Amino acid sequence: MEIKNIKEELKKNLSPYRYDHSLRVADTAKKLAKHYHIDEPKAYITGLLHDIAKELSEEENQYWIKKYHLNKNLNEEKNRKIKHADIGAVIAKEKYHLDENCCNAIKYHTIGNKDMDTLAKIIYIADKIGREKIPEELKPVEQLAYKNINEALLYCIEQQEKKLKEKGIKTHKDTQELLEKLKRKKNSINRKGN
Repeated sequence: MEIKNIKEELKKNLSPYRYDHSLRVADTAKKLAKHYHIDEPKAYITGLLHDIAKELSEEENQYWIKKYHLNKNLNEEKNRKIKHADIGAVIAKEKYHLDENCCNAIKYHTIGNKDMDTLAKIIYIADKIGREKIPEELKPVEQLAYKNINEALLYCIEQQEKKLKEKGIKTHKDTQELLEKLKRKKNSINRKGN
């Protein structure tokens, strides 16, 4: 499917805010992909589709959860914010025939995963900074993202963890595993540098 057609579909099915955000994430993903020498069109389309399931009705969510036997925990209230990532990944595969890397990038863009590749890291970061107004605590990410994608990711996750802690919410186990992996990598680099 051509990008023009995908944009028309998204414009029809997403709120103006979500559509604008999707365009911004796609543009940011493409710039980061160029910087990290990975497939720019692939990053663009993944960014464009990353929130495809964000505004589905509960009925539509249940359809995809049942059809693909997605994690039953997605029905729990506390998981409603991450549900769109898992569902979005299966829609991207079924409807748009995106490959596994793109689908994983969509799946991992909310909570991360220790097995994220560069594309997934780019989509995660682009989702945070691909906005008209970047939240104050995430402004450093924009510069970090072009210096070291892992440091940008680590910074984002630490900010997210801090925010969740303030609300009394425990960090998802996948996010925690990714955070620990990134910290180990950073410590290893620091030890080598000394």
